Amino acid sequence: MKTSYFNQIDGLRFVAIILVLIDHFAHFIGKKFHAGYYGVDLFFVISGFLITNILLQQNGSFKLNYLNFIGRRILRIFPIYYMMIFLMYLCNYQPVHDYLIYFLTFTYNYAHALYLIPINALSHFWSLAVEEQFYILWPIFILTFKSKPKLIYTIILMIIIICNIQLFFNIFPSISRYNYVGLFPQANALSTGALGVFLFKNKRVQDSYIMKSALFEYFVLIFLLLILLIPNHDKFILCPFISLYFVLKCSQVGFKSLRINNFLSNKTIIYIGAISYGIYVYHLPLDYFLTKYIFNPLFWDKINFENLGKLRVLELHPWLIKFPVYSILSFLLAHFSYKFIEKPILTLKDKYFRY
Repeated sequence: MKTSYFNQIDGLRFVAIILVLIDHFAHFIGKKFHAGYYGVDLFFVISGFLITNILLQQNGSFKLNYLNFIGRRILRIFPIYYMMIFLMYLCNYQPVHDYLIYFLTFTYNYAHALYLIPINALSHFWSLAVEEQFYILWPIFILTFKSKPKLIYTIILMIIIICNIQLFFNIFPSISRYNYVGLFPQANALSTGALGVFLFKNKRVQDSYIMKSALFEYFVLIFLLLILLIPNHDKFILCPFISLYFVLKCSQVGFKSLRINNFLSNKTIIYIGAISYGIYVYHLPLDYFLTKYIFNPLFWDKINFENLGKLRVLELHPWLIKFPVYSILSFLLAHFSYKFIEKPILTLKDKYFRY
């Protein structure tokens, strides 16, 4: 794959994390087009695409490749994940104390649905649980059958079809409560990303009109916005394929639209995308502490909105300030985390778990 592929994939990660921040910091806007939902969906497709590509390229024994993959994932995911849980525990944050075993074992996604846990500062960890469960199981499948790509391709298609049937028709009512947080059927988006590895290598796909047309790029963007704005179940099926289209564009020749291409290739956009994991981990705890101890008591609650006349409506829209300020602070926190915590740890990947 071309080196530019990595750059624009990070550009897509920037889009995904911004959508999540819009949903959580500017929910008034985000809820209107399911911003957070699509941001996580895009993250899932990117993950499925990248890890499947990595696994299919490995040589050597199953045991060595599996341990290397898991070791590298642990060094990437675990440090700041468990650090945040530890800090919230020390701060006596009640949801962590109540559901600690689920947070520690990356099973919070099931606890979230089973116990109907209210939205809290670590609610977003459900998606990290889904990814970690996928990281444990997926390499077993891919490494076992990597010499039989047609079989892998067929099984991936079957997984996508079954997951979509569950999302759309709920054919397994006993697990319906986990439809939107469980590994099944959320493996839909992750498997769709995996499917992209095979499409990437298909010459007919690379040379197709949909991959080379600038007009089609704008059509897909408009179509995506429409299905996100209109409440329907179709988006659960269509969004992963739209995300896959974006991933394939980034991993092949880039976008034909110069504006989109330049945006996804911008160094600042790429860097924010590269540290998006840290942004994702930190942003809701940051929101919780800033709102509870600084924003509300020291600023927002002291404003006499009754004296503002028609501008009193601003009382209902604190997101106008929260979104830009909290987003920038999330970027800064993730930047320092990456520089002083994550990056030094990531240097151990090639020392102990070299592919």
